[in-house]
Amino acid sequence: MRIVVFSDSHGITTAMEAAIEQQKNAKLFIHLGDGLEEFRRLMKSYPNKEYWCVRGNCDYSSTEESTAVSWVKDVKILFTHGHHWNVKYDLDELKEEALDKQVQILLYGHTHCSHISYEDGIYIMNPGSISCPRDVSCPTYGIIDISGKNIVCNIVRMEDFRGW
Repeated sequence: MRIVVFSDSHGITTAMEAAIEQQKNAKLFIHLGDGLEEFRRLMKSYPNKEYWCVRGNCDYSSTEESTAVSWVKDVKILFTHGHHWNVKYDLDELKEEALDKQVQILLYGHTHCSHISYEDGIYIMNPGSISCPRDVSCPTYGIIDISGKNIVCNIVRMEDFRGW
């Protein structure tokens, strides 16, 4: 199963829409906050997909939780925007929460910088920003492929995207 992970779209839909078109086989799309309004609009355009989201610090009118835990098959995922977990300073608090919740995948946003690591049995991913990245010169998003007990995480750099 392919999962696409977005964060920090901040009102820009064009890169998210391009990513959805690139990933037509993906079953689940997750938005990690700061752009839920445009994410909800896109959800209506692709009704045959599954969508999860959490609110970010800029999603003022959202009633979504800022941190959530859910399952994809036998894989437990914790996903959050990250502002309540001080992710701009370090991941210690958030990693501790992930260990306490016994998740296999930890997703966070907020920093606008992509990150992938594997620590203490947990895949940790920040997809960066789909609209205004701080670490690269193009939008980024994450992909997670789950096949049985195998998990593969990648960051996609949209270097050819010109829809800014």
